[in-house]
Amino acid sequence: MSMDKTKLTRNIRVTYLLETLININFTQALWVTYLAFKGFSLVEIGLCESAFHLTSITMELPTGMVADLYGRKVSRLASIIVKILYLILLFFANSFPMAIAAFVLCAIGYNLDSGSDSALVYDSLLLMNEEKRFPAVQGMREVLMQSSALIGVFIGGLLADISYPLAIFAAIGFFALAFIVGLYFTEPPIEKTVSVHQNAFIKQFIISKEILKTDPYLLEMMITSGIFLSSVTTVHFYLTAYWQKGGFSLKTIALWLMLESIGAILGGALASRIIKRISYNTILRKLPILIGLLLWVIILKYVGVVALFGLGFIDSLFYVAVQNEINLRIPSQQRATVLSVNSMCFSLAMILLFPLIGWIADVSTLPIGFQVLAALVTATALAMNFIPRKEISDQTQ
Repeated sequence: MSMDKTKLTRNIRVTYLLETLININFTQALWVTYLAFKGFSLVEIGLCESAFHLTSITMELPTGMVADLYGRKVSRLASIIVKILYLILLFFANSFPMAIAAFVLCAIGYNLDSGSDSALVYDSLLLMNEEKRFPAVQGMREVLMQSSALIGVFIGGLLADISYPLAIFAAIGFFALAFIVGLYFTEPPIEKTVSVHQNAFIKQFIISKEILKTDPYLLEMMITSGIFLSSVTTVHFYLTAYWQKGGFSLKTIALWLMLESIGAILGGALASRIIKRISYNTILRKLPILIGLLLWVIILKYVGVVALFGLGFIDSLFYVAVQNEINLRIPSQQRATVLSVNSMCFSLAMILLFPLIGWIADVSTLPIGFQVLAALVTATALAMNFIPRKEISDQTQ
């Protein structure tokens, strides 16, 4: 199938603008305090987070199939609509069931976007014979997402000081703008292996399952990257509590967390250059060892701040490399579905790691929890270096 290259090129520019708008989410760092403000207990707030991850697990694969069967553009636009519905329901949530329903919608909104976002970008580049640009494009997406999130947290805090509803409705406004921008996407013309009918989802699942079965390294990479990336996210959340108990002010902690974001921005910006100079397999094997080493020193005073900056940098670089490696190995017809499996592995790892470290911290201390996490990541990273694997991507660079 052929298509005007101008329209496919426009997809990249539209992606950049859309990513900027949806990540300036003024409620992203405020929902916990907002629910507490409305009278919800910490247990209820924790259960809302659990509902989010459980929904992500169950809906990740079906929403990936939606993107493959009905189009990446449709999936991304549907994602924005569902996120707007989440914010509206969050605003009116005066009971625990309403709050749970809001976070179920929130998870589905993210599910509809995960997989379809990278698939739309990669397939657009593939049809232009420019797929080697993917690491650079993905790196720029990381830069825009991290930068926009930083802006969103800062302005969201200012708006919430004035009025929580003001922050929520401002976020809805940005999502509405993002929807208008998303209308300018052009669906990459991909010849479908499965026609849309009553058994389409079953056939799509079977074909995607065969892809994972014939390439064992693909699933292994998804599981291990889920462990590594979720470990960085877990530390990010628990470090706030650790530093606060250590007597540091919230302003100081916020500044340190901003350094992590700056590290992530640099990692995304430099990802394509690093990938050109270092093989994918080296990145995928050696970076996890660095993650493990940084986790060991994260509890040290001030040194931990430098480690957090390093974790932000490596997290972005590793994410871009993994996304590129996965996309190289899967056909366009099943791209979003298989990428959703990758997101599902991350959610599973979060569901297991997050409460595990929290439980260890409750029965012992947070530093012990961090050390257990560091030991788990280090052991997994070292094991990866002893598993032989076919270096397909190195031959295609």
